[in-house]
Amino acid sequence: MEKRLQDLTVIFLTVNKLPKHWTNFHRSVLLEASNGAEIITVSRKPMWGTNIIQDGEISASNIYKQMLRAAKLAKTEYVAIAEDDTLYTKEHFKFRPKVFGYNMSRWGILSWSKDPAYFYRHRESNSALIANRKLLIECLEEYPEGAFGEVGKEKTVKRYGLKQYKVQRFHSKDPIVNFHHKFAIDKMEQLEKKSEDKSLIAYKVPCWGEAKELLTYFK
Repeated sequence: MEKRLQDLTVIFLTVNKLPKHWTNFHRSVLLEASNGAEIITVSRKPMWGTNIIQDGEISASNIYKQMLRAAKLAKTEYVAIAEDDTLYTKEHFKFRPKVFGYNMSRWGILSWSKDPAYFYRHRESNSALIANRKLLIECLEEYPEGAFGEVGKEKTVKRYGLKQYKVQRFHSKDPIVNFHHKFAIDKMEQLEKKSEDKSLIAYKVPCWGEAKELLTYFK
């Protein structure tokens, strides 16, 4: 039997807008991948697990306020961010960074695609973050009102004049998968990525299988 993850808390963020069929599937995948780790759900409506009801308006900056609330509630040395449109693997949650770690083994699917395929997303994303909990709190407490952006990311640091923290980029053998959809808080996530390298696409990836089959859950 695989050892339960006792040093990690998963902070699951959702604004409860995604289809019910998807949320049921996503929950089952997350519970399996997190392998017994504590889960704090941060939502607009009451949910399962240790639950925090979000305050404030739905916005990009509010995401980081809610992350801070959850990180302060957690008791473990590490926390991982899980978002409601991203599917995770057990391997992903096993990584332990010195400060902040971002999984770069991350593929995306456009939920509205007529020819479903995965495309590679080579950038740091909040949905792929695993962090030292105390340093995450320290970093987020420095964010000024209205600030948003991935912790430790150079662009975020320069934009707000923040302290620079160490960032590690890692690649899990089995990737995580992010869906683009019309319910996203970030308006840019609702649009087809014109800047994505269209040569880096696949119709099938390890662990998840064919994109067209995985997309059937997003209904």
